[in-house]
Amino acid sequence: MILASILVLIARDESGKPIAARFEVHGADGKMYQAEGSLPSRPPGRLDTGSPYLRSFVSKGTATLDVPPGRYRVVVEHGLEYERVTRDVEAPGRVDLTLKPWVRMREKGWWSGDMHVHRPMADTPLLLDAEDLNFGVVFTMWNRQNVWGDQPLPSDWIRKTGEHRWMTVTNAEDERGGGAWMMHGLKSPLGLEHVVPPGQPVTESWSPPGIEFVRKARAQRQALFPWFDLEKPIWWEAPVMMALEPPDSMGLLNNHYDQYAMYDNEAWARKRDTARFPSFSDYSLHLMYRYWNLGWMVPPSAGAASGVLPNPVGYNRMYVKLDGDFSVEKWYEGVRAGRVMVSNGPILFFDPKGRIEATSRDDLDRVEIVANGKVIQSWKPQGKRFRASFKVDPAQHSWIAARCFAKNSLTVRLAHTGPFKLNGKWDYREDARYFREWIEELQRNPKTPGALYEQALKVYRELEK
Repeated sequence: MILASILVLIARDESGKPIAARFEVHGADGKMYQAEGSLPSRPPGRLDTGSPYLRSFVSKGTATLDVPPGRYRVVVEHGLEYERVTRDVEAPGRVDLTLKPWVRMREKGWWSGDMHVHRPMADTPLLLDAEDLNFGVVFTMWNRQNVWGDQPLPSDWIRKTGEHRWMTVTNAEDERGGGAWMMHGLKSPLGLEHVVPPGQPVTESWSPPGIEFVRKARAQRQALFPWFDLEKPIWWEAPVMMALEPPDSMGLLNNHYDQYAMYDNEAWARKRDTARFPSFSDYSLHLMYRYWNLGWMVPPSAGAASGVLPNPVGYNRMYVKLDGDFSVEKWYEGVRAGRVMVSNGPILFFDPKGRIEATSRDDLDRVEIVANGKVIQSWKPQGKRFRASFKVDPAQHSWIAARCFAKNSLTVRLAHTGPFKLNGKWDYREDARYFREWIEELQRNPKTPGALYEQALKVYRELEK
């Protein structure tokens, strides 16, 4: 019989104050252990796929574990901006773990957010705190789920959860056969929970098309809200939406970028040519670039889909540059203005007039400037910091952006700016042809609404001329 022992873990910030953090506790037996009274990272009912994230937990202040005596490896994180701490400890024992920031974006005027949170509202304040995230978009309406039931949506849909922390709670995701369309800040529900008949997989539901719910949401619009975020560019009906109901933002750093692995397939979306695009990341970026080539300069967004995919809240996050104090309205205005950078690891500052700077918690792999979908300048830095000047002829390109990658053997750690418009012309006929053929392929699916696609095809055929 192995007697239990007590292991006490305390996460502290650089000032010594106890903080909320996310813990992994690995035993020598290969098992992972949870603290009593903590918030498990794996939601009830979700399959344990083996990701260490799903066996981690969140705790504020002191985490107490009842474990067999012996040696344990403890990993503690407090979001992207803090160093990750790994420590071998003995149980029984009491261990203080100090986490220090390697960058402080808020001090530079950049505020973080995650546009795709599937965690309970009651848990989100602690999760934002543990991941040092300023803002979370929490989905309370998603396919057959509507936590509000028959009640009107609350008027206090923007909620302050702590110092420098906010969440919104009247957000809906329509995720069915054509793709995933996310509406933020609804004034009244869309009735999504009544769309898919019992027994029918949501991935086989194409009618009514998602564009009807986007239009229904936009009919409620006052100023910025409801906001329409196209969840990722790979979805079958994404080129239809882009032509007929252009989104306010689109998920460049989406939920296929996971903490311990890439979700390296297209789910039920259009399959990529793996000979041309061995990497999902390259394919997804390629689609984003084609839309920018067409002149549709939709800002990039980021979301982790914590609660559905094995990611912490804020693992994929976006930083928005603001003047002065934070407000949700100012944050979205900043996204609309293109003052956005998405990241799940490195940090990138970019001035299209000739300055680029990258920094990372882990060693940098490469830093690149992209124009009209092609890498026009690339560097291979040594270490965690990089700074350079560059020259680009603005007459040669219609847009420019920057990206950088951190070294990681398990997944893709990426930072990417939004696009900056330049004076050059781009022959986008091939881009238009690409999406025209995509929609023509979509039309061959007998379950899909063909008349709608004819409207989108007219747009792309006109651009092909």
